[in-house]
Amino acid sequence: MSIDPRVASGLRDIPPALAIPRERMLASFRSTFSSFGFVPIETPHIERMEVLTGKGAGSDEVLRQIFEVTNKGGEAGKLALRFDLTVPFARFVAKHINEIGVPFKRFAIGSVFRGERPAKGRFREFTQCDFDTVGTESSIADAETAQVIYTALTKAGVPAFTIALNNRNVLDGLLEHLGVAGQTGRVLRALDKLAKVGQDAVVAELQGKAKGDEVETDANTAVMSEDQARRLLDVVVEQGRGGVEILPNLETLLGHLPQAKAGLTNLRDVFNLLGAAGVSESSLKIDLALARGLDYYTGIVFETTVNGWERFGSISSGGRYDNLVSLFTDRRLPGVGASIGLDRLLALMEEAGWLEAKATTVPIMVANFPGVDATVPFGVAARLRAAGIGAEVYPDPIQVGKQMGYGSTRGHRFAVIVGPDENTNGLFNLRDLSTRQEQKGLSLGQLESVVTAALGAGQ
Repeated sequence: MSIDPRVASGLRDIPPALAIPRERMLASFRSTFSSFGFVPIETPHIERMEVLTGKGAGSDEVLRQIFEVTNKGGEAGKLALRFDLTVPFARFVAKHINEIGVPFKRFAIGSVFRGERPAKGRFREFTQCDFDTVGTESSIADAETAQVIYTALTKAGVPAFTIALNNRNVLDGLLEHLGVAGQTGRVLRALDKLAKVGQDAVVAELQGKAKGDEVETDANTAVMSEDQARRLLDVVVEQGRGGVEILPNLETLLGHLPQAKAGLTNLRDVFNLLGAAGVSESSLKIDLALARGLDYYTGIVFETTVNGWERFGSISSGGRYDNLVSLFTDRRLPGVGASIGLDRLLALMEEAGWLEAKATTVPIMVANFPGVDATVPFGVAARLRAAGIGAEVYPDPIQVGKQMGYGSTRGHRFAVIVGPDENTNGLFNLRDLSTRQEQKGLSLGQLESVVTAALGAGQ
């Protein structure tokens, strides 16, 4: 009896038509990260449970989604699959700080695992593309994080997107002003649901009421009164969303609060730096309701969505985490970074029709013509590759029409054909597999230049 080949719930196979643009996007991201001076590192997929579940490492929701790992005969509860790349990075920094020095800029690309409910663009195993800077509190590092997001997505061909920015200090200062200092975590979790449930439901949650509950406030679960909650939302929602032009009003409103002032100053500095770098202001906005689900962020936070496709959620997020490394060392090592969610981004682009549907990585297919020695097409393909032109040889000398069908289906642009007569006379034919037009009797001596010209003309 054969085994059912289906994959487990929330996991998936990645076929060539998706894996090819995926690899191209990964190459683009690596190139962008490297161009800013970030260096690659790798950490294990499996970490000790105490590393992943230390105080402040992740939100309650994320910690509930951890995949525990138990080897046969091993002790339960000791190991788990990583749920992100940032917490393992904090451990890495603490362990290797004397070798790497600070400031230290790294990038890492790899699979992470969360046992969340599968949905469109959400998987239990997914790839994160992270970059971080540790050892500095400079606004330059904050601004560079947003600049890398902008550059990476632009170079990867992602259409119009918006990077939302906020600073946790603005909210902390506002909560102190409202008389509810120390409640930041619970307020953040409530605000994180704002887009899904609306203002009234958030107000109800902050009052300690269940959604739609009209009973009196439960003092044991209340964060603030209704008046305080409405005043909070008036600032973060009604006045705290827009471009850099909203900063003067916010500075007038909150500038007397030292912590809020520090957050607003950071946002202004970041906008000024991004402007100097040529980052389009239309791609940036301030959103004081932006909370981010993880508890370890301490300053600026980022969240990026594709315009018109916000229902897919964030495709890149991150922020400043000045206390995370302190889980593993007494040395103060402030950090800031972000992650690009590759799988969600690709799922979005696939649904939007923005991915080029190809099942090949090379533009040229070399036909294996019946009656022609296999060394001929094999040698032709080698010459093309030596010239920097990707080429694939069809392995079997079957009917040429079927070989052309294969090339067309896979997405090759041209086929190089050397039949018996062409081989005798040192010639080849070049067929455009999309139009079926064919140039005949071309000199094999000029193979590389002719193919290069044809590829260039088709761009």
